[in-house]
Amino acid sequence: MRKLIAFLFLLMTAGESYALPPKYDLRELGRITSVKHQGIPGPCWAFAALGAMESNWLTQGLGKVPDLSEMQVAFYCYRDARKNRNFSSRIKSGTLSLEGQVFMAAAMMSRLSGPTDERSLPYSTTLNDSEKRALTRKAPESFKRSMRLREAYFMNGNSTLSDSDKKRLIMNHGAIVVSIYSDLDSYHTKGNHYTYFNNSHGNITNHDVLLAGWDDDFARENFSPKPERNGAWLVKNSWGTMRGIEGGYFWVPYEQYVSGGTAFVVERNNSRLRHYGYDDLGFCKGVKYSWCANVFRVSGKMESLREAAFYTLANNAGYEVRVYHHGKKFPSRPVDGEMIAGVKGTQDYAGYHTVRLPESFTLREGEYFSVVLRLEGGYVPAEGKCERYSENAEVNRGESWFSADGVKWSDGFGIGCNACVKAFTVLR
Repeated sequence: MRKLIAFLFLLMTAGESYALPPKYDLRELGRITSVKHQGIPGPCWAFAALGAMESNWLTQGLGKVPDLSEMQVAFYCYRDARKNRNFSSRIKSGTLSLEGQVFMAAAMMSRLSGPTDERSLPYSTTLNDSEKRALTRKAPESFKRSMRLREAYFMNGNSTLSDSDKKRLIMNHGAIVVSIYSDLDSYHTKGNHYTYFNNSHGNITNHDVLLAGWDDDFARENFSPKPERNGAWLVKNSWGTMRGIEGGYFWVPYEQYVSGGTAFVVERNNSRLRHYGYDDLGFCKGVKYSWCANVFRVSGKMESLREAAFYTLANNAGYEVRVYHHGKKFPSRPVDGEMIAGVKGTQDYAGYHTVRLPESFTLREGEYFSVVLRLEGGYVPAEGKCERYSENAEVNRGESWFSADGVKWSDGFGIGCNACVKAFTVLR
């Protein structure tokens, strides 16, 4: 898993050059939702991921304040009835106690398996076996989807992601997910603020939280021990008001080791949207090819092909997406057939991206089409078996393909990988 993170989170380049305010607080702008209480160790990653999505919804001004179901994400990432959609973990206690990663939530959302509202599936840490079995008999898609994930930007730790970069992400997209090392004995009350500073564990982290703002003038005297300079991040936690945390928030100095920095971009839900993809567990590894593709068979009577989605493995990554139509004959190569759409460009950040095709194309039941991705950099995103993460990945013949030159193609079954390339259609 550590190799996955190291590979994915590559260098980030600075974005816009506009001036940053010395103080910023998403709470004052109404761009962040209320503090939740996870109740038990484990599901902080689900609370952080959905909190970031809620914050992005409010930052875009898309409608009323959302309250998403952490239960849906924390439960179904491990207890889906379809085994190939279940992540694994070295922790063997109850489902909601399982540790996770924010890009597990991204993988689940990218296949339109959520999110749903809290009222549809309330959070509970006291499910009995009967209640767990009842949930397992359902699919996560059986709950009404509240919004759709469109982008997920994955960043690196403090060594490559500057304070200014984090601040721009917060201003542009809302709260961002980061990981810190949480030690209850390191929280320190000073005046009216609740503060935390502990870098004794190096680059080891164990708790996902949200960065919700900053204050460049926050005095270093508020911390114990004292950092070398003023300035601190405002952190939204997921432990309610436990242990005196003021309103569920606390401050960490800029010098605190903070890993990651994931921003989400969401949009309003379209109930007629249909997903095509084989990477149920999302991006797991980079494989040394320049091209990858998936061949899909249309399942609805008539659908309109609108969008493609994929992962990039580095910032400022150049990409090209092509779509081929094969009629009702299964192709020998994903590029055999009529090319019906193409789009190319550059993605600023490593992560998950959805691109609109130049024009829609009508597809009919039983027809085959392929989505082909070319990425600069010599590696393409794939789902495959990774220890303690994606052992349940399932690869079938004739679905995913990989190529070094776009001419000679190898079946992903022999490589043991699914291509992380998706298509989205609208039912007609």
